[in-house]
Amino acid sequence: MKDILGTLPDWVIKEHIKKGIIKIDPLPKDWEEMVDEVTIDFHLGSKLRVFSHEGLNTIDTKYTTKEDMESSMRLVELKSGQPFILTEHDFVIATTKERLTLPDNIVGHLHGKSSLARLGVVVHSTAARFDPGWDGHPVLEFGTFLKGKKLVIYEGSPICAFSFEKLAAPVERSYKMSPNNRYGGSDLPEVSNITGRNKHVSNRHR
Repeated sequence: MKDILGTLPDWVIKEHIKKGIIKIDPLPKDWEEMVDEVTIDFHLGSKLRVFSHEGLNTIDTKYTTKEDMESSMRLVELKSGQPFILTEHDFVIATTKERLTLPDNIVGHLHGKSSLARLGVVVHSTAARFDPGWDGHPVLEFGTFLKGKKLVIYEGSPICAFSFEKLAAPVERSYKMSPNNRYGGSDLPEVSNITGRNKHVSNRHR
């Protein structure tokens, strides 16, 4: 087991989960059936943020505040199995039902599911890598490219899959210790923190 590096195969993923090296919570009773050759399925959580027509017409990446961003999005809380209607005009930030905790020598990679991709659904825009030490509910950034169509998705349904890559050595500074840790630990889909970061940089150079 110690000599296995790179992308973890199915049997190693199972062993790491059983031993608590990779922690997934909650873990369904039939979780082993969700592991394929190199990934395990994650499911859509109950809390989503959707850009609304109210609020800002322009988002200034230097001066718009986090509070401004939150006021431009509506929080949707789904009950177990409840449907959510996704249209071509929606951009949604959501979390997975599962919380993922990684050790300091494993990187997680989020992948879209081909069954949804063939319906025009993209579940991540840029945040496909989860660094060693990650601890939280992975965030999805998704929408659909289907023009003039509505897509019904359900709380708790498979929404993405994770693969895992083992490093040759642990990182010196894990994600939970990093100053860039802005999204870990929460079960809410957090809005972008780019504005606060840019404002901080701007003030520092005045």
